[in-house]
Amino acid sequence: MIEARLFAYRLLEELERDLPFLDFASNALPRVWTEACVVAKQNGVVAGVEEAVEFLRLLQFDVLSHLPDGSEVERGAKVLCFGGLLPDVLKVERTLLNVLTHASGIATLTRRIVERVKAANPKCRVAATRKTLPFLRYLEKKAVLLGGGDPHRLSLSDAVMFKDNHLARMTLEEAARAYASFAHRREVEVSSAEDAVRAAKLGFDVVMLDNVSPEEAARADRLLREEGLRDRVVLEASGGIGEENAHLYAPYVDVVSIGRLTHSAPALDMSLELSPKVPVGILGYGRLGRAVAALVEKDDMLELAAVYDVDPAKCAEAGRRCASSVDELVAKSFLVIEAASAEAVLQHGCKILEAGRHLVAASAGALSRLRCERQRGMLFVPSGAVGGLDLVAAVGGTVRHRASKYAVAEEASGPAGELYWRFPRNLNASVALSMAAGRDAYVELKKGGQPGYNIHEVEVEHEWGRAYIRVENKAEGPTSHVAALSVYQTAKSAVLLLTGRARVVVGTFKALGSTASS
Repeated sequence: MIEARLFAYRLLEELERDLPFLDFASNALPRVWTEACVVAKQNGVVAGVEEAVEFLRLLQFDVLSHLPDGSEVERGAKVLCFGGLLPDVLKVERTLLNVLTHASGIATLTRRIVERVKAANPKCRVAATRKTLPFLRYLEKKAVLLGGGDPHRLSLSDAVMFKDNHLARMTLEEAARAYASFAHRREVEVSSAEDAVRAAKLGFDVVMLDNVSPEEAARADRLLREEGLRDRVVLEASGGIGEENAHLYAPYVDVVSIGRLTHSAPALDMSLELSPKVPVGILGYGRLGRAVAALVEKDDMLELAAVYDVDPAKCAEAGRRCASSVDELVAKSFLVIEAASAEAVLQHGCKILEAGRHLVAASAGALSRLRCERQRGMLFVPSGAVGGLDLVAAVGGTVRHRASKYAVAEEASGPAGELYWRFPRNLNASVALSMAAGRDAYVELKKGGQPGYNIHEVEVEHEWGRAYIRVENKAEGPTSHVAALSVYQTAKSAVLLLTGRARVVVGTFKALGSTASS
């Protein structure tokens, strides 16, 4: 929402006041990527989340997950999770918490009062006043709305309202004759039931009973009804009203307006907690996806944040981690592991990369057709079930890959790029070899070998010699568990590099251009 982003720019100014030069304590920390979550320490209603998200995005943080504004939370709930360099996360902590705790406190108090008032009179509204803090009117009024209340006037220009200081210099009759645009209601403040009747007869649209008792409000309601005027005016009560007595006015008035909703609501206690684990999502929850998930769940650095599969039954096996959409999967993940299909890479790969998330694509062959306009994330290709990728990346040369699989129904041979789309589940390793070499590997896909095994033979001829590698992998169907191990290790290595935690890099990497230019 554009209003939230406009307010977020004002939060940048607040951050600048909090960080005018350097934060020496935070700068002493390692510049490693970390996940941080705002956690509720009390039950309540959250507000200010949309503004906080826009604020974090303006600062280029990765927003991983957040609750919708207006959500009811219990103690311990994660309101908002985001990732970034550790020193930067701590620099925005106070500004972020100030917004969320203050707005959520207003929404929480409003919700409590609204529930009590509605129990007494379902038609009565709970409204705020103009008693807002400087520069925070937008946030506070919106928080009242999220709590179920009414914002009342947003400014002096929103209604023609005569208060006690106006009436100290003019009569009620003079106020009734004052100019008012057709677009504005005319409201007047009175202090007795009799004046409420006078105001209604003079044609005011809204009559506010200021600092009167519930009994006087009841009398005003009765006198207006006796005069046949009650349905012509909105009757409002204000002054000295709070959580403890708002419900006593509700049976007799249409609105109770309460200043303390904005100027005295206690903050909802929250804290910023750093997570030692990096959230990872898995796209596809078949045999490969489940095997990778099992490895991730045992990892001390990675956290399985979400799983998505087009088959709801498969996704349901992931329990609470099952995402309702790819968008949700992307939102919750720092890195996504594709374990689905070439079609899934083409359909969702750019969405993942353009969102600034990183992708490990097991279906490497699909990358030849992937074209992304604004790739912000990094793309990683695992070696799959074969060896020799490191050697091929180093020396180039001519690569021949013979794959013998017991579950293959058809044999074929030819360049990997030409054969891939006929056998997308069997030739991803061949494509990975081709990408490492910088030229198409020649593939022989054969049916046979020992039952329960996939056998890969890689021959490399290059300027400095020849190499022959044979790999025998236990397998159920076309995919071996070694492939899952390769995908998992690629993901872990990628996270180590991307979060600045790697201190030693083993192996030769083949870096290519973005998917938009390759």
